[in-house]
Amino acid sequence: MKNIAFYGCGNISQAIIHGLINSGFNSKNIFFLDRNIKNQNKLRKYKIRNLKNNMNTKIDLFILAVKPKDAIQAYKQILKDFKNPKVVSLVAGIKSKKYTSLDSNIEFLRAMPNTSSRFNLGITALLNATFKKTNFSKVATLFKKIGSVISLDKESQMDIFTGTVGSGPAYFFYLLKSFEKKLMKICNDDKKIVNEIIVNLVKGVGVSFENNSDLDNLISAVKSKKGTTEAGLNSFKSDKLNSYFEKGINSAIKRSKEISNDY
Repeated sequence: MKNIAFYGCGNISQAIIHGLINSGFNSKNIFFLDRNIKNQNKLRKYKIRNLKNNMNTKIDLFILAVKPKDAIQAYKQILKDFKNPKVVSLVAGIKSKKYTSLDSNIEFLRAMPNTSSRFNLGITALLNATFKKTNFSKVATLFKKIGSVISLDKESQMDIFTGTVGSGPAYFFYLLKSFEKKLMKICNDDKKIVNEIIVNLVKGVGVSFENNSDLDNLISAVKSKKGTTEAGLNSFKSDKLNSYFEKGINSAIKRSKEISNDY
């Protein structure tokens, strides 16, 4: 797929665009439509062209990335302005039938990437609705440029993925705030040093998991009987940290389902 157009260019679109360009995708083949002036200015730095000024360009794939409240209207506009468009929706919650009921002949699928796509470490779930097999494969290849891709079978799985992985980076960032707070105290409020420590901490955790994916073994490798790690872990267990964390993820999944009902 040579030319792609982003309809809506907030954080997730910008992350994907950045990742695609990092992977060698030609920025001249990326177009955008966005009303936000700040977003437009950011995209021009990447030499991304405004589709409004290139309406005669053949677009091979549209990526719909607007807010849920604007999604159906934006989709209708794409159908109106372009003949037989192929559309990938990144919009959380809204089910495929909402789109395909407007025109069953259009090739449509849902995708849910996360913001780590910016660094080509993204995770994208694809849920095919009406894409032909060969074209679905091309979409999967496109998203593989920015990280890992998994294919889902049901809309309900997309809700789970959205609440778990799509929102996942924010959960880790939130937990890291506690590390940052403690580290600032022992690093004389030197943010640069603290950032370096946190980066190495996260990278080290990632490499450890890459080499041994058994989480219990990894925990055992750090803790020792009656040691500091065990004390911390016992406190987490007694306070039911896992239950609260899972409750938060379930709330995100629930919200994804609610969005579908809202729109």
